[in-house]
Amino acid sequence: MRPTDAIVTGFTKNAELYRRAFAPLQELKQRGVLRNIRYVTWDSAEIDGFIAPLDGVDIVRVPQPQAEGNGSRRGFVYQTRNLEAALAQMPDDALVVKLRPDFIFRTEFLESKLRDFERLCATRPNAKAFGHQLPRTPFARKIWIPWADANQPFFYEDAAFIGLKGDLKTLIAPDQAEAMLAEPKPGSLVHVLRYIHAFLPRFPMFKRYVEEYAAFANDLGYRRRLMSMMLEDGFFWHLLVAHAWILWTSFHVDCGEAGDLAFYPNTVNSDWSSFDGLKLAPPYDQVDMWRRGTHAGEGVLPALIRVYGRLMDDAWAEAFFTRAMRDVKQDMLGRLAQRVALQSTGCLDEIEDAFYAKLRTLHAERMRDAA
Repeated sequence: MRPTDAIVTGFTKNAELYRRAFAPLQELKQRGVLRNIRYVTWDSAEIDGFIAPLDGVDIVRVPQPQAEGNGSRRGFVYQTRNLEAALAQMPDDALVVKLRPDFIFRTEFLESKLRDFERLCATRPNAKAFGHQLPRTPFARKIWIPWADANQPFFYEDAAFIGLKGDLKTLIAPDQAEAMLAEPKPGSLVHVLRYIHAFLPRFPMFKRYVEEYAAFANDLGYRRRLMSMMLEDGFFWHLLVAHAWILWTSFHVDCGEAGDLAFYPNTVNSDWSSFDGLKLAPPYDQVDMWRRGTHAGEGVLPALIRVYGRLMDDAWAEAFFTRAMRDVKQDMLGRLAQRVALQSTGCLDEIEDAFYAKLRTLHAERMRDAA
């Protein structure tokens, strides 16, 4: 297997959570699976009390960047710069597992992902979408992520991922991405910005998706109306086909079984006094329910019609391009894929304009209702 290193970024206020997050990495280093474990976090005195020495772990304190603006913008700057600093510590040949100290792998699950990386994350250089050649992946190998949304392009987990250092460097968003968070926008944009920039040169149809992301707000009632509108829109179906292709060719999605992964972020926790009192973040608290809900291999729509289209494995994207679906005819998907392949000709411009006009109207109605 490739030389493999672990990087941990950020910090947690719970000492037991801190210990449990590092324990699988320490065990895998003893087994010879991991070469290095580097914990890269800020040199701020505010977090000194949460950074404890651990056997086999190199702790690297780097200067905390200046970040201004709203919470989403500051968080994005911290996450991006921390990842950049951590990857700079890694040899160029490294296979890298990145996580946070509030994220716990089951040791055997992580070991299987690292040992089988070449097979699980192999790309498909000759793949076609219903006979049409769509843009190739920008990665040398797929990147493993725990989950992704089928109906919310590029909304993926970013607390943990596994990939080649060169591929993970593409997840360091350019400086101009920070400006997209200057105005209040849905918090999920942070996840989207982590992953989308590597694909924008090859899929320019997603450029306005980012620019108009304020209209993709994530409150439950609005998303019900939003999904109903979008799934009846032709341009959105082109986005869905392009996104399914990206998932199939560029990412290995697998959340394992219940208990293989655990995530305890501050978005669902405020009392850090006891590990036993911490709450798991969704979807890690209901892995089996989310997996069953896709009905992967049976149809395209079950994953898409949910308010949140969580995918817990590769089955949905794999079936999308390799099996006839009972609810969406393959010749229709083929026509959509053909126009995605021709996106640079401007063939989608008219329906794209119409889609975003409808989207802005729906969002304006939401804002009026909330006033």
